[in-house]
Amino acid sequence: MVRVELIDCRNSNMNGLRGLVVNHTEDTISLLTETGRVLTIPIDSCRYYVWFENCTRLMTHRELRRLIRRLPSS
Repeated sequence: MVRVELIDCRNSNMNGLRGLVVNHTEDTISLLTETGRVLTIPIDSCRYYVWFENCTRLMTHRELRRLIRRLPSS
């Protein structure tokens, strides 16, 4: 599972959201937030801090899309 934090979002209300990517499609991710809500986020609307395999990385939507393509869809 991949943990992300949203930054530089087109919708500034989404900046700072954190959670686990629980599902994904080609254009969206479903994010289980720290408050227990599941939100559907358009992948290309933000940049992301990603915690995966014991490292943290700043990713663009293209990099995140490549990463989640390697993961099984839930």
